[in-house]
Amino acid sequence: MHQVTSEYAKNNFNEVIERAGTEPGGVLIVQEDKNLVLINQEELDALVETAYWLQEPDLLADIAQAQEEYKKGEVLTMEQVFS
Repeated sequence: MHQVTSEYAKNNFNEVIERAGTEPGGVLIVQEDKNLVLINQEELDALVETAYWLQEPDLLADIAQAQEEYKKGEVLTMEQVFS
């Protein structure tokens, strides 16, 4: 994650926006009393979706069960799933 001061961000706004769109994790804008992160929409959407799914109480158990079934060879072909 790229880090800049709020003064730098203000003076180089277009550069900071461009960097936020390409830098993994966005740009950290540091102020005296707080830090802000500027990220692109796609990354925000992914974070929101991840947070949503992590609230699903059975998610980890379902994933563990699917991994065990896969190890045992209990799988379906694409044709079986979509026919």
